[in-house]
Amino acid sequence: MTDGSARGALDEREVDEGRASKPEVGFAELPEGDGDGEPAALAPPVTSEDAEPAHRPWHPVRGTLLLLAGAVIPFLIMAADRRFGFSVPAGLVGCLVSACGALDLLGTFDERQEATATRVDTTAALTRLVELIAAGVVHIVVLRLAVAGVLPKPIATAGVLVTGSFLWVVVAGFRVAQALGAYKLDELGEKRDLLRREGFWLIILNAFLYLPMLGSFSLSDPWETHYGEVAREMLARDDWISLWWAQDGWFWSKPVLNFWMQGLAFSLLGVRYLPDQMLAGAADGRFPQPEWAARMPVFVLTVLGAYFLYKGVAKAFGRRAGLLGGLILTTMPYWYLLAHQTMTDMPYVAPLCASMGLLLLGFQSDPDAEVRSYRFELGRFKVELSAFHVLFGIIVLCVLPQVLYLLSRNVTLQLQTGPHGFRWHPDEFFSGSGGGNCGLPGNEACQNHDPRNRNFQPWHGALLWTGLTGALLWLNRDERRTQRLYFLAAWFFMALAAMGKGAPGLVLPLFVAGLYVGATKRWRDLTRLELAGMALIVAVVILPWYVQMFMRHGQPFTDRLLFHDMYKRAFVHVHDTNTGDDTSFRYYIWQLGYGLFPWTGIAAGGLLWWLRGKDEQRDAKSGYAAFLALWVVAAFSMFTITLTKFHHYIFPAVPPMAMLGGVLLDRVLRDGTLPKGRQLAAYLSALGAGALLVVYGCTRFFPGSLFGQLVDGRAPRPRIALAIACTLLGLALILQGIKRFGSAGPPATEQTPERRYTSLMLGALGFGAAVVAVLVGRDMFTTVRGDIDGQARLVHLFTYNYRRPWPESLSFNAVLLGFTITSAAACLLFVVQRWRTHAAVLLCATGVVWGAWGVNVYHVKTAPHWGQRETVLAYYARRSSPQEPLVSYQMNWKGENFYTGN
Repeated sequence: MTDGSARGALDEREVDEGRASKPEVGFAELPEGDGDGEPAALAPPVTSEDAEPAHRPWHPVRGTLLLLAGAVIPFLIMAADRRFGFSVPAGLVGCLVSACGALDLLGTFDERQEATATRVDTTAALTRLVELIAAGVVHIVVLRLAVAGVLPKPIATAGVLVTGSFLWVVVAGFRVAQALGAYKLDELGEKRDLLRREGFWLIILNAFLYLPMLGSFSLSDPWETHYGEVAREMLARDDWISLWWAQDGWFWSKPVLNFWMQGLAFSLLGVRYLPDQMLAGAADGRFPQPEWAARMPVFVLTVLGAYFLYKGVAKAFGRRAGLLGGLILTTMPYWYLLAHQTMTDMPYVAPLCASMGLLLLGFQSDPDAEVRSYRFELGRFKVELSAFHVLFGIIVLCVLPQVLYLLSRNVTLQLQTGPHGFRWHPDEFFSGSGGGNCGLPGNEACQNHDPRNRNFQPWHGALLWTGLTGALLWLNRDERRTQRLYFLAAWFFMALAAMGKGAPGLVLPLFVAGLYVGATKRWRDLTRLELAGMALIVAVVILPWYVQMFMRHGQPFTDRLLFHDMYKRAFVHVHDTNTGDDTSFRYYIWQLGYGLFPWTGIAAGGLLWWLRGKDEQRDAKSGYAAFLALWVVAAFSMFTITLTKFHHYIFPAVPPMAMLGGVLLDRVLRDGTLPKGRQLAAYLSALGAGALLVVYGCTRFFPGSLFGQLVDGRAPRPRIALAIACTLLGLALILQGIKRFGSAGPPATEQTPERRYTSLMLGALGFGAAVVAVLVGRDMFTTVRGDIDGQARLVHLFTYNYRRPWPESLSFNAVLLGFTITSAAACLLFVVQRWRTHAAVLLCATGVVWGAWGVNVYHVKTAPHWGQRETVLAYYARRSSPQEPLVSYQMNWKGENFYTGN
């Protein structure tokens, strides 16, 4: 919650005056040491004006050999007529080698400027790299065991091992970066170990809240299982272009990113995706958990999106503000519930967050500052690496598999059928459910198809996208300017967002960036935004799949995806499940109330706090706050005017609201001094345990329990004595933590009129936040006659058919009331200046408890009622043979298809 050293935070007076501490010179927390212990920040800055023009050697033979040698492996795997268990790791290694060859072909690894390169201890770096590879292998093995269901006490064991191995991967990655020099010193030229880095604690929070139960409960109908079934069919049909869904036929309603991620995870982690195999291990006493594979890619994207957004906010407002914003975001129901869904929304919003965070970093960077390079020496062999190679290596890794797959559509490596060897042919594909389902009841017969446009074969597309990728690399081969690389990275994540859900992923970043440039009158940034590079990145990342789909299926594909599911959803009621409800301006106000709880009032207060700021044309911090506010307004306006409305459509407006709330809380914390080191840990532990006890105590004053279980169909009786004891013990822990480690507000001598005015505003915002918390909480723990059950409002943030009844076996009303009382009380304490700092920390503690409960209790307990995993598991465990069928009555819940392999 606070910086780990005396210089770990920006001087508040400097921040208020809008002065940056030092220019940013890298993707991570740079500058670093120069290899001899001297902070790089003390060295003269290298600019594009005083740097000598770089000579780029060309390595046609070496680069071409690496490129082709690496590409052969994934190409043969894709072209083969059989599947291999090692396809994903082998293909990844091949693509890495090929990407290195592409960059080497341009001479980008050669020494550029001796004075700016940090010499790397090659032995230490390789040792750390081996550790990272080992951590990754262990993590994958643990996930495979969890998916197979062979671990003892599978839910608990998988939760511990997956979380632990993931954190090992994170720590090992940090050590690799340290060995390279990227994390030796922070942006203030100081050494900070991993435990003193706020970004690491944000990742820790995500891991401990989200991972333990991520794959141990049912996918939710209808969307998770719907999209999971599309990914399963992609593997069963061995077709990564034309998507299929059960008896409904071609699946054209969403772009392909989410399905590619799930398909790769299914293959890598050993999901039994063939018909009648997904949960068949239950008959042998195993506990298969394919949900780990379905949700893990979404979790990784969630962490990346939150981290990059944290970096952008931390650069603008300080690391503590960034961490607080990340904490608020992580503990909001909209974010934590959709982070546990294999829907297309998080694969769209998480890259959007990364794009916006990188845009923020770019706008704050010196236009002439360059990233640092790192030089490896192994005998006579020398390689120079920088952030350029990271960015463009990742871009190539996203484009290369698409190019190779297109090439493989015109040749088949026959290993199982016909004469062995290569068979050259035009593009060919079929309709129908894969794995032998064709013609079964409910499934149409399989049928071979030819592309609508036979003149543009996949190999033509492969050549086109290869040429455009080559042009992108060639035009940027000498680009080392930090700001330009930030902008290019932002456009790459923007392209991923568009691949996640379509046009909004492109519109929001471009629209907000344009509005920000206009509001701040930073017209020169228009020439630095790398718009040509953006166009090429969008082309090579997004268009290969779209173009080939159009060549195969023609206008029916574009009519469905572009016009029906994008244009018509915006301007026509395509899917209206809100009959009789108010879908006006207030519709998303209500949903944001539930989706942001208990931070609803603080998030709104963050917007109000921005409005009192200075002119963004003269004040840098006000300008960056304006960027976040413009994001909120643009997203809210876009989806409010959209005629088709689902509760989660407003999701893109949630991250900037969380970050503005973090900026507000950071301002609150300035009025007090938090402890440091071990005392900070003790202080936070006391307030966290106290918040948990107070929530539980408030819960037991009313009929119900923390876990929602009923006794003989009734909520457990209140236990007044236990409630009083827990509440008093919790309050005692909070007061003791404040007494031993806390401090009062600023001295009376500092109470200037401006500070008194600010204090009154903060107190008023706290009071308003308390009122909002009570109103929102009331809607969730009470039910109005004729309306939905209040406690179902959180489920409705990620599902639809909002009239589906709440299960009679669950009741969370008491615990929802307990969280409402605790969070409202914490907000109300903002009114008292002496307690305001501790009230902010207490609210954060309550938010973390809320997030842990929402993810690991509410979502887990409701999953069997909104999913079919348990039902299908019981079927496989009890059936006498595969000839004893599971009968479905076309419920259209979708899970019956996914969990049985259709």
